[in-house]
Amino acid sequence: MEEKRKKAEYRSSIRSKTLIRSALVSLMQEKPFEKITITDIVRKADINRGTFYAHFKDSREVLERIRADALHEMEEAFYSLPADTVMRDPRPLLERITKFLSEESSYYKMLLSTTGIQEFLNEIKQIAMKYFLDSDLAKNHLNRDLLILRLDFIISAAAGIYYDIVIGSIPLKLDGAAEFICSMLQPYLPK
Repeated sequence: MEEKRKKAEYRSSIRSKTLIRSALVSLMQEKPFEKITITDIVRKADINRGTFYAHFKDSREVLERIRADALHEMEEAFYSLPADTVMRDPRPLLERITKFLSEESSYYKMLLSTTGIQEFLNEIKQIAMKYFLDSDLAKNHLNRDLLILRLDFIISAAAGIYYDIVIGSIPLKLDGAAEFICSMLQPYLPK
């Protein structure tokens, strides 16, 4: 019986945290983060104040958790595949990123539509750069500076396309993203 109760509490905790994070992201589309109160968040999430404070000390901690969770998931997507393989054929990685974004596309659309997202996108770019530059292919590349420029171009282009797809500013669906990005980046992939 104790095990069932713990599982129910765990599910309830996950649900509450998800409601709080979604409420904050939604509110950030309506007004600047600095003007969002805990009252705004709990009303939007349809929870009580005590539930909020059981999980977070303030709205800044919620925002930090959203950022940290998304960065962690993106890093896992990268490091689940060997970088040398991905540098030659990015399709498997792009398919993982597409799946990651598709699973909660409305949530990521809200998140990417908020102000101040550029810092978050730069952090993702840094994760990607480190991932690729730590590969054997990168370490043995004859012209590291040129490789860094190419990687910067490829990562920025792919991130920009995903960003535009998720927020709906280009006429491409997520399920076609990996194929499209691969076809566009093929000439720029390291040899």
